[in-house]
Amino acid sequence: MKNSKNKTYRIAVLGILTAIIIIQNFVPFLGNIPIPPLNPTIIHITVIVATFVLGIKDGMIVGGIWGLVRMIKAYTLPASPLDLLLFTNPLIALVPRILIGLTAGLVFQFFHKKGNTKRGMVIGAVVGSLTNTLLVLGFIALLFGQEYSEALGVPATNLMGVLATVVATSGIAEAVVAAILAPVISNALIKVKRK
Repeated sequence: MKNSKNKTYRIAVLGILTAIIIIQNFVPFLGNIPIPPLNPTIIHITVIVATFVLGIKDGMIVGGIWGLVRMIKAYTLPASPLDLLLFTNPLIALVPRILIGLTAGLVFQFFHKKGNTKRGMVIGAVVGSLTNTLLVLGFIALLFGQEYSEALGVPATNLMGVLATVVATSGIAEAVVAAILAPVISNALIKVKRK
C-alpha cells in the first residue's frame, strides 16, 4: 500500500512540476525575475525542488523536460535570431538543465547523509543553479563565441569578461534566490509526502 502511495505521489509531483516548467517558459515573467538590467531565471528552482523531493533521477528528468521545452520555444517563439541559434542546440538547452538535478542532488545527498539536510538543500540549490549558469554560458562561448560577441556588440577578445560579469550578476542572483526558495518549497512538499 505504501509503495502505491509513493508512486502516486511521485507521478503527481512530476506532473505538477512539468506543468509549472511549461507555464514558466511560455508565460512572461513567471519564469524570470525582472530585476533591471538583469533578468534572472527561476525555472531552475523547479528542477532543484524535483531533485530534493523526488531524487536525482527525477530531478534530471524535470531538467530534461525544461531543456526540451526551451528548445521547442526557441524553434517556435524565438525572442531573437540568437535565441534560435543558441537554444536549439541540445548542448546548450538540454545538458545544463539535466545536470542541475545531478549536481544539486549529489550535494544534497552528501549533507543529508551527514545529518544536515537543511545545509544540503541550501548548498545543493546554489551548486545546481551555478551548474546551469556556468554550463549554458560555457557552451555558448565554446560553440558560438563569435556569433554571441557580434550579437552583444563586443569584440570576441572581451567575451570572457562579459560572461564573467553575467555570472557575477545574474548568476549570483539566481543562486541566492534558489538557496532561499528551493529549501522552503521542497520542505513543504516533503511534509505533504509524510502525511
